[in-house]
Amino acid sequence: MKFSEVVGQENIKRSLVFTAKENRIPHALLFDGPEGTGKLSLAIAFSQYINCEDKQDGDSCGRCVSCLKFKKLIHPDLHFVFPIMKGENAKGVCDEYIAEWREMILDNAYFTPLQWYAFIGKEKGQGIIYSEEAGEIIRKLNLKTFEAEYKCMIIWLPEKMHAVTANKLLKILEEPPEKTVFILITEEIEAILPTFLSRCQVVKVPAIDDNSLYKALYEQHQLPEHEIRNAVMMANGNMVRACAILENNGDNQLFLENFISLMRFAYGRKIFDIIAWAEGISKISKEKQKEFLLYVLKSLRENFMITVGAGNRVLQSPEEKAFSEKFHPFINEKNIFRIVEEAEKAHYHIERNGKAKIIFIDMALSIMQVIKQ
Repeated sequence: MKFSEVVGQENIKRSLVFTAKENRIPHALLFDGPEGTGKLSLAIAFSQYINCEDKQDGDSCGRCVSCLKFKKLIHPDLHFVFPIMKGENAKGVCDEYIAEWREMILDNAYFTPLQWYAFIGKEKGQGIIYSEEAGEIIRKLNLKTFEAEYKCMIIWLPEKMHAVTANKLLKILEEPPEKTVFILITEEIEAILPTFLSRCQVVKVPAIDDNSLYKALYEQHQLPEHEIRNAVMMANGNMVRACAILENNGDNQLFLENFISLMRFAYGRKIFDIIAWAEGISKISKEKQKEFLLYVLKSLRENFMITVGAGNRVLQSPEEKAFSEKFHPFINEKNIFRIVEEAEKAHYHIERNGKAKIIFIDMALSIMQVIKQ
C-alpha cells in the first residue's frame, strides 16, 4: 500500500517520510486516533515506504520486488498482530487467521473491530491478543531479516492485549533487535498499560478532512453530489461511517421522515405522539439510532444556514429541500444551540448504551420547550 492510497492525512504522511529521510525512525510508533481515520493504512504504507528499493518523492515506488510483496501483504518481514477469539483446539496466535486478515485488508483497509470479528465468524465474541502471541512475536523478531531493511511488526488494537502478553513484550519493545519497527494502532489509548505506552512514540491521527473524504467517496461510489456531501457531513471524518451511510442510503428517507415527525410533534407539543415516536425509533439498531442523530445534527445545520441566508451552500435531496422551505424559519439563533446540544447529548448517551426510548423522549421534550423561540 502506497501513501497515495491512504485517504487524507497529508501532514502525517509528510512527517513519516521526513523521519525516514532523516534516519530517525522510532523503534516503536503508536498511531492514536478515532475509528475510520486510516491508521492501519498509514502503518502499512509506512512499512512499505521504509523498505522500498526505489523510493520516490514522498512515496514508495510500488514496482520493486519489496513493494509488490507489501502490496499483497506477503512480505516475509511484515508481521501482523490483531485480536482473535481462541477456539477449543486453537493455539491462540494470529497466524491461524492470517489468510482472513490479508483478505479483509486487501478488500478494504478501513474497517472496525466488529466488522473484523464478523468476517471471521466471531461477531458475538470479544477479541483478545492472547499470551501465546508474545512468544510468536519474540520468535519472529529474533530471526534475521529475510529481505527487507526493516522488520515491521504492526499490532492492531494493543488495548485488546492480555496483560500477560503486554508484560512479556516490555523488554523487546524497549530494546528491539536492530532494524526492527513496532507500529501499534489504537482507538483506546487510555486502555493500554502505562508501562507499555511509555515505550512508544505517539502519533495523533486526526479525523479525515472533508475534502479528502469527499474525493475518495466520489471516486469509489460515483453517486449524486448531495448524497456524497451528506455522507461526509454525517461521518465526521470517519471513512468507515461514511461508506456505511452511502451503502445504506435508503435509510435517509427513514431518517427524514423521523426528523419531520420529531419536529412536528415537538412544535405541536404532542406529548403522546412523542412517546409513540420514541418507542418506534428505539426499536431500530443502536448504530442506526446513532446515524439518525447525526442526520438530525446535519439537518439542523442546513436549516439554520438557510435561515441566516447561506442556503446556497446547502446540498439537499428534493424531499429535504421541500421540507426545509417551510421549516427553516423555526431554526434560528435563539434556539439552534440548545437543540443541537440536546441532539449531541442524545448521541452521547446512545453510544454509552443508555435506554433508547427514554433518551429520545427526553431529547424531544427538550426540543419542544425551545422550538417556538
